[in-house]
Amino acid sequence: MAIYSGEEATQEHLLEVTKGCAVAAAKAPTLTNSLGLRMEIVTGEDLNPIIDVLETFGQTSTFQMHDAVAFKSMAEKGVLPPILLMGADLCNPVLWDCGACGFPTCGEYIKFVSRNKGIGIGAYGPSCVWKVIDFGMAADYACAAAAMHRVEARIMFSIGAVSMFLGHLEGASFVLGLPVGPVGLNNWFDRESWVNAFNYQQRTMGQLAGGPNLSMAFSGGGYPIIKTKPNWWENPTFMKVEQDEEFLQKDAEGKAKVFEKIMKYRGVLPEDE
Repeated sequence: MAIYSGEEATQEHLLEVTKGCAVAAAKAPTLTNSLGLRMEIVTGEDLNPIIDVLETFGQTSTFQMHDAVAFKSMAEKGVLPPILLMGADLCNPVLWDCGACGFPTCGEYIKFVSRNKGIGIGAYGPSCVWKVIDFGMAADYACAAAAMHRVEARIMFSIGAVSMFLGHLEGASFVLGLPVGPVGLNNWFDRESWVNAFNYQQRTMGQLAGGPNLSMAFSGGGYPIIKTKPNWWENPTFMKVEQDEEFLQKDAEGKAKVFEKIMKYRGVLPEDE
């Protein structure tokens, strides 16, 4: 017989739930029966490189900084959740010649991919539509398994992309990350860590910049007002479309730092002494 700390027991149980999420993802129905799902569970200190690169990305990307701040806060509290990584090669077509990708045949698609396969914000493409649907179902089943265990989880593009860049799930063109936990209510939606890391104005502007359409007044007049303050109709702020050379330079420098850090973690470049 023994007495267990509730906090420690629940935190340890999260790994078992994560394994169950992986089982659920593998069991998900498919349309093609050829997804080739790859999975990996990352825990503890092995998450540090992922969080570090994510934070570096966040220097020029608000949503990635928000995710990095959340993970760092959880690490400091000792409640860093295990993360289920799920990936697949979505560029590899089913050979049905369906035309859903925009090419008349899979042969034409394959020719284009062989010459033009590239990376966007955080995934390689173009992708076979049927493989994308199958991958979505696998991710849905994993999330549903966490919910059935009454464990909070949130599927994340940011953590998946960084993990792929760092060499996890070799051969996948697209990776998603599913943090399973931590124990609690609405950790991934309330984000209490933001309150400590950003002031009210920073949080407000971060949300506004991340989804300006959600703070937009009627745009039919051609000069849409952005609701930047409670009395937004007084001295209104208008949306303006223009190039920002200063940000473009900052973004390029930020991506260079990210690339350098990834190369060091993967052993291509030597570590700083």
